Amino acid sequence: MTKRTQFISVLLALAVLVAGFLIRPTVPAASRPPTGDERLRQTVDRLYDGPRHRLAVAVVDREQTRFAGFGTDEHEAFEIGSVSKALTGLLLADSVERGEVRLDQPIGELLPVGDAPVAQVTLEELASHRSGLPRVASSVLPQARGIIARFTGGDPYPYSVDQLLDQARSASIDGRGKAEYSNLGGALLGQALAKAAGMDYSQLLTARLLQPSEMAATRVPSTESEAAPKGYSTGGRREDQWLARGYAPAGGVLSTAADLAGLAQRLLAMKAGLISALEPRHEYDEDERIGMHWITSPLPGTDRTMVWHNGGTGGYRSFVALDRERGRAIVVLSDVASDVDDLGADLLREA
Repeated sequence: MTKRTQFISVLLALAVLVAGFLIRPTVPAASRPPTGDERLRQTVDRLYDGPRHRLAVAVVDREQTRFAGFGTDEHEAFEIGSVSKALTGLLLADSVERGEVRLDQPIGELLPVGDAPVAQVTLEELASHRSGLPRVASSVLPQARGIIARFTGGDPYPYSVDQLLDQARSASIDGRGKAEYSNLGGALLGQALAKAAGMDYSQLLTARLLQPSEMAATRVPSTESEAAPKGYSTGGRREDQWLARGYAPAGGVLSTAADLAGLAQRLLAMKAGLISALEPRHEYDEDERIGMHWITSPLPGTDRTMVWHNGGTGGYRSFVALDRERGRAIVVLSDVASDVDDLGADLLREA
């Protein structure tokens, strides 16, 4: 190759890079006027400069709830990602109270995992991320699928319950007893509770939590037509819906700001029952403690604590938090994969 040819090749490569930069997708602006409480919208304007293609916010107390929507309203569905684990934690508290399961019960008594190491892991260890299970299955297929999904915007968790159990049977629990976040563990917990109740996870969630809490719009989608609209990466790429299937208890639930606000209001009013899932039971990370998936940590800028869980999928982010001392809660849902945790904590502090 001549120097002239090399020079032209470099120029062409640079041109491709520049063109890719110039035509890269961007997150679209909200296509509809804002909705809800004007004062709350002004507060969000002051606290948050992130994307608002569809951003739904709720501020809850024991007496009333205020909503604000940017490109959406409180009734539209969002993927809530790992906030699904918080719902699964509530199901664990309910199942324990019913006498169906015990916190110290090994999942080998509930799920067909044979004599694999995971059979020893207890429900409480799964709910507090102390099972020793990895974040995702370490076998080749799930690892490859996750890498491909990051580059293509695909669904990294397309596995059935049977495939989930296969992954669990081959997983190690080398870090058992130490806090290590695990989607695999969160999924197994929900499937174990469903098995104990003689239902599938969607039926269990609906019967034990959604119907009593009047969360009619919350669901576990099984097809693309039942799923929320495709969300966006931080760079503006459309992301495939996450149906989760076997992993639904860890990240496959859809909900709305109205439904989650109603659940938060119910939890704030409770003195027993589901509320036990929120009680911190184990050290988690630095100054954080964890109960049944719900995390307790300092509320920044105050001398109080918040009990919370966040979530993320390829194209969505979510954050739900309660200030139990003041009887306040917040919900933030976005269809862009940009962090909303700080906005949620700021709203809770100012509520």
